[in-house]
Amino acid sequence: LPSGPAPVLIFVPGGAWVVGSRALQGHALMAHLVELGWVCVSVQYRASPRHRWPSHITDVKTAIAWTRTHIAGFGGDPNFIAIAGCSAGGHLASLAGLTPNDPQFQADLPASTDTSVDAVVSIYGCYDWVNRSTPDRRRFMEFLERVVVRRREATSPQVFRDASPLHRVHPAAPPFLVIHGSTDALLPVADARRFVDRLHTTSTSTTRYIELPGAGHGFDLLDGSRTAAITTTIGLFLSHLRQPVTGSRSASRSGAGS
Repeated sequence: LPSGPAPVLIFVPGGAWVVGSRALQGHALMAHLVELGWVCVSVQYRASPRHRWPSHITDVKTAIAWTRTHIAGFGGDPNFIAIAGCSAGGHLASLAGLTPNDPQFQADLPASTDTSVDAVVSIYGCYDWVNRSTPDRRRFMEFLERVVVRRREATSPQVFRDASPLHRVHPAAPPFLVIHGSTDALLPVADARRFVDRLHTTSTSTTRYIELPGAGHGFDLLDGSRTAAITTTIGLFLSHLRQPVTGSRSASRSGAGS
């Protein structure tokens, strides 16, 4: 355990909202951060089709609340909690970061529960559950309707919009680091660019974007050199943000965006 309260990272795995397993995901990043003196928490969440949206984000919020309550017993600092994820996990991490204390996503928690985070790292994440502008996007929306949400976007548009990080950005958003491959065939890089543009124009916090030339979806599972470079970069980004926190937690985290 670290000698003093250590900054904390919660890692959320990907898997198209139908897996949610921690196996083989985030290990390089968490190992690197542990070497830097961080405490890392790897979580799982209920997955579709057995469980419908918003069970996934509800579980992530519960993990944040559990971490804030219990992490001091593991040497962690409950006053500095970052969250990261890849693919569907990037979506969930981003949405969690942008919707602190939003009652629609934490109905299982007491009303006073703090689910804010101090930073978000999203790796080839998903940011838009509304766009149907291309055949691929329409197929993706059909997958969400049929498997994940189990509702039609036409009849429940607010459910899909509220689940889209792109549409939840607000001025008090936490610092973000967004990482995406330029040749991602599953989640188009254009969506990441739009999300980052929205953060840049709306959020008052730091936003950083890394676009990896020639990298596809899941590059960190296949490309050791890129994975090493990215984990180092994430460590630098998060360590730079780490500041001693005194007094009450920032009230600026209380807004949930719309």
